[in-house]
Amino acid sequence: MVDLRNIEALILDWSGTIVDDLRAVWEATNYCFQKFGVAPISKEKFREEFCLPFMPFYRRYLPTQTLEEIDRYYFERFNAIQDEVDLLPHAREFLDFARQRGLRMFVLSTMDPVVFERLCARTGINHFYEGAYVGIMDKTEEIHRILQSHRLDPTRTLYVGDMVHDVETARHGGVKSCAVLTGFDTLEKLRPAHPDLIVEHLGELRRLFEQA
Repeated sequence: MVDLRNIEALILDWSGTIVDDLRAVWEATNYCFQKFGVAPISKEKFREEFCLPFMPFYRRYLPTQTLEEIDRYYFERFNAIQDEVDLLPHAREFLDFARQRGLRMFVLSTMDPVVFERLCARTGINHFYEGAYVGIMDKTEEIHRILQSHRLDPTRTLYVGDMVHDVETARHGGVKSCAVLTGFDTLEKLRPAHPDLIVEHLGELRRLFEQA
């Protein structure tokens, strides 16, 4: 369990936690598959199989393609539809609440830095974050640097994300974990990872903070 009264800092995932980009990522992935002659997969199968770090997922379908080759077609499609990506419901309100509460906020994400900056500028939320660590392939290799660089107390830090890798990253860094069900991994995938807290969305997490 998490005593939210003790939390002083939040490390937030981006995709599926703050922004609703599941459909865009799935469509861009299938577009990439199509370019290499691979049959598309359903969104349900994508959610079942997609993982972070993401190269093992792509190796299953594109065993001989390089990351550069995959990125070429992936971003060709993603960039064309990125204006469809928006904040998830409750996200802006949660960020505003956390700022008013005095919580320090950081982003840790695999999201491409250029795409991240565009989305931040378009949604107008970049002022909420004290620091953003994006384009990170393996978050477990980065979390200690964030904690050390910003002198965060792991026992007073909560990592919020939508994937098993986020829960594993939190555990690796010795911080508490909160899994949200608004993104890529389903409850069935997240529960065996044993996050300290599971919420439907950031609105529920806000209510828990208020009730603590």
